[in-house]
Amino acid sequence: MQKHDLCCIGHITLDKVVTPKSTVHMPGGTAFYFSHAIRHFTDINYTLVASLAQSEISVVDDLRSKDVDVHVVPSKHSVYFENIYEENQNNRTQRVLAKADPFSVDALKDIEANIFLLGALLADDFSLELVEYLSKKGLIAIDSQGYLREVRDQNVYPIDWANKEEILKHVHVLKVNDLEMEVLTGMKDIKQASKQLHAWGVKEVLVTLGSLG
Repeated sequence: MQKHDLCCIGHITLDKVVTPKSTVHMPGGTAFYFSHAIRHFTDINYTLVASLAQSEISVVDDLRSKDVDVHVVPSKHSVYFENIYEENQNNRTQRVLAKADPFSVDALKDIEANIFLLGALLADDFSLELVEYLSKKGLIAIDSQGYLREVRDQNVYPIDWANKEEILKHVHVLKVNDLEMEVLTGMKDIKQASKQLHAWGVKEVLVTLGSLG
């Protein structure tokens, strides 16, 4: 069984982007964008585990044509985001018109890697059981964004990470922005918040400061 340097796991989404000037449908999601970036690093043995519906399988075909190794986990539906932007692009209304199935341990039993990047889009994409299982195979990296989103009646609500302490003790690298870090820890000070995340078990914290730019 081949062991990869890096494996990204995530749903490839169908995104509907509405602006005052246009409506565009496009693929998206952490797994999709990360794969397009990492494929340029030809010395990294990379694989993508993507979940999506058959109706979006052409996105996988396109990635494979660009020499991205892709394992598909079939789902009845793809995640379908609707993002409506106002004239001021910082003002966005987001809905989830369809959800894909969460990832399972069974779907990932044949995947081996030194590092697993979990590209969560919604809070229930990756269970504690799955994170624990993967952490025994390799290092875990997580983008916190998806864990802080909950869908209720198609609307997306910001939430705290319900079982964060149980999951974070298995996480080597956590990526957050300054606002997400404050939600997770209740602290505005980045150094103090980082110390709290380390206390919960995270080895490295990657902080982006987009909201302060």
